Amino acid sequence: MSNREFYQDTFSQVHSSKEIRWEDIQTMKRRRRGSRRVFMLAAVICALAALSVAAAATGLFGLRDALLPEKGSVNMLDGNGIVVPGEYEYRDFVSLSGYQDTPESRALAEWQTFLAGYDEDGSIISAIGNAPTGFEDRYGFYLVYTQEMADKLEEIIAKYGLRLHTRMEIVMPGAWPAAAGNFCGENVTAYSGYIYENGTFRFDGEAELGAGELKGYGAIEYQFSRSVRGTFDDVALNIGDVSDFQEWEYETADGTPVTLGLGRRNRSIIMADLGDSFILVNVLTGGEGDDTFSSAPIGWEELEELADSFRFSALTPAEAPDFDAILWENERYLEEQENQPLETEETEDPLYDRTGMRPEVAREFVLMLAERIADGKKREVAELLVYPSQVEVAAGTFTVRSPEEFLPYYDEVIGQNCQGLSTAMTWEPTPSEPWIFSDGSGLAAVADGAVWFGLTEENVIRVFTIQTDQAAVRSGEGDSPDPNEDEIYAGTGIERDAAKAFVWDLTDLLSGGKREKVAELFVYPCAVHVAGGVFTVNTPEELLAYYDEAIELDVETLVDNLDYHSIFTHNGLVGAGDGTAWFGLVEDGGIRLFSLWTPQGLGVGPVS
Repeated sequence: MSNREFYQDTFSQVHSSKEIRWEDIQTMKRRRRGSRRVFMLAAVICALAALSVAAAATGLFGLRDALLPEKGSVNMLDGNGIVVPGEYEYRDFVSLSGYQDTPESRALAEWQTFLAGYDEDGSIISAIGNAPTGFEDRYGFYLVYTQEMADKLEEIIAKYGLRLHTRMEIVMPGAWPAAAGNFCGENVTAYSGYIYENGTFRFDGEAELGAGELKGYGAIEYQFSRSVRGTFDDVALNIGDVSDFQEWEYETADGTPVTLGLGRRNRSIIMADLGDSFILVNVLTGGEGDDTFSSAPIGWEELEELADSFRFSALTPAEAPDFDAILWENERYLEEQENQPLETEETEDPLYDRTGMRPEVAREFVLMLAERIADGKKREVAELLVYPSQVEVAAGTFTVRSPEEFLPYYDEVIGQNCQGLSTAMTWEPTPSEPWIFSDGSGLAAVADGAVWFGLTEENVIRVFTIQTDQAAVRSGEGDSPDPNEDEIYAGTGIERDAAKAFVWDLTDLLSGGKREKVAELFVYPCAVHVAGGVFTVNTPEELLAYYDEAIELDVETLVDNLDYHSIFTHNGLVGAGDGTAWFGLVEDGGIRLFSLWTPQGLGVGPVS
């Protein structure tokens, strides 16, 4: 396995979609000092910011001068860090590449504007799935999956005279001097991260503050980014509201001018323009912060001392890293870790120590999940799962990559067991029977292990496993479909689970009276069969004139006949309901209806 494959295997969501953003900061709420996970940073730092259209004010210097021109949309969370389905909010983002007038930041802003208006419903990337796109070699470090995207990115980098990243390597703790030099003070610990071929790197770390008048503040956690000029980098940082920061200029102990921004809550910023590179340190606390990621709130003195903890001048001039030296140091570090005894010490709060979740927050999540299951809120439950996941039902095991793909299996996995699951998650334990427990894997469990949940890379609680005697859904991605094992895929090029999802969506549209949506699913031209004869229609609008007589007349029976569990293939198409519906792939890669018949022989079919 190559180093890049190792990285992507370890952090599977990196580069997976344009919804993943560095602004979410942490892979998971980390334990307090002493139980560090060395790979925690990378999955959240290497991410893409999906930006919407809203103007942001610009200033002369400081944070406002590093803002991207458009705000970014992020999932809205409730008080416990749980995603509120379908609700978003808009935040200020800063470029990690430099100030607004630099070619790198201007290129990033233009690329993000393009992404915001491209494939907005995700239909293109969904159609591609896990198949190779042919763009991996040149654009492997960027979200490019069509020729149109590749052309746009090439246009942008040519316009601003930039190159693309060509290589990335993991940097283990202890290997940073070999990777980028001695830029960390003695009070600074640098954990794992990654570095590119031009010297751009990112990692998270911790520093001990307490010199001078601070009188032993303690540990403060941060994320460090250096972006070297001349190469396109697509990472942005959500800073919330730029007006929440107090800014001032400061000269560090090594003589480097920096801009400091003290945030109101759990975020502060250190920025330094070194000429050939741009430094941004994301500090995980602020003036009204708590002790989640650092010892306490901070003020001007603490932020200045943290800035003094780095030798920024040692990072310029930027040099290409010696990858051989890095790999050697990484190997040495891993060998040392293998010889270390396992940590067994726990804090007074075992659940938090093992999972990063406070007991009261975990309890609220379980109660919310149980309530949604009991109330039959299928969509909201589906949005709480980790994707991709493996669904195990009577018909086999299938990969689902979104709530939409999971919903066809909901009833068999959860719906038939909703009462038992919700009851098992809410029973009151005796003192000797823990209600929520963890096995040290980083996840928590309820209902005797039927449900496992934990913090994800978005710092959000999600469900990793729901298992009953009849079925299960577990996080993880299966192998690509084998044509020798999946007769649907072999005969039509459509994965079985995608075919089932199509039938599910069709029945949902039919039942909900979504006539326009149903009409848009057909291949045109097609023939409408009604009592008065057979008529050719060329557009969805023409089909709607016959919709009542051809489809709506017996829609309930039609829906009952469409069983997504009993699909089959013939002549390159997928059939459902003993031929009630036939559908297949069309030239643009989408799935479309070729025919839909009612029990009376009415409906829509191909033109003779």
